[in-house]
Amino acid sequence: GVPGFVAARRAPVLFMPVRGGPTDRVTRWLDALGGGVEGGFTQKTLRDWMRARPGHRGFTVLSHPVVRAHRVFEDFMANAAAAEFRDYLKRAHGLDLPRPDSAGRIAVDVRRDAFLGFLAFLRASLNGQASIRPDPAWASQSALVAGFTQFAPPDLIAREETLADALAQLVGSLGLAMPDLAPDAPQAALAEIYDEEVEKAARAAYPRDYLVFGFGRWGDQAA
Repeated sequence: GVPGFVAARRAPVLFMPVRGGPTDRVTRWLDALGGGVEGGFTQKTLRDWMRARPGHRGFTVLSHPVVRAHRVFEDFMANAAAAEFRDYLKRAHGLDLPRPDSAGRIAVDVRRDAFLGFLAFLRASLNGQASIRPDPAWASQSALVAGFTQFAPPDLIAREETLADALAQLVGSLGLAMPDLAPDAPQAALAEIYDEEVEKAARAAYPRDYLVFGFGRWGDQAA
């Protein structure tokens, strides 16, 4: 929501991040575009920012549901502060998120099984079948974008796989030069565990995102 929005300091461009998306990558680009960024908005301070910048443009970025769910999964795996959530998953859903061995590795089959279990939890949570409420970290992108529109609809809904072209068109429409956008990080860890079962589980967790945004198989997109 509004507190998570990021605005260019000296350009009329507002980024509305979807949790689990390429937020750091886009924020670095926005920083280069606008001579810095500002955030931590309230609705009042964001309206002030908008009034001071007539012709402003807002945008958000969609990620493939498999990629987004895997990012969230990896964040929880790496977050030492998520112990309470780990305990909940183990207690309520029988999902014991694995920890790295002494060499810092987790076997591919172990990661795949854990990710499938995590996708099953996401499906349960989003269908009201879990005792924990859906969090913005894993809420459907269609629901999050609909939430944005209650304050201000984004002018552009970009897609991560074609992000550079979309942002170039956006800044070009404002007469601004396009800063370099960092390359997309390779999804090597996801590619190791991805198969049709993973795709099917992601589609079961996020059927509306697949329908509304027209997502196909991630394997076809990544090929």
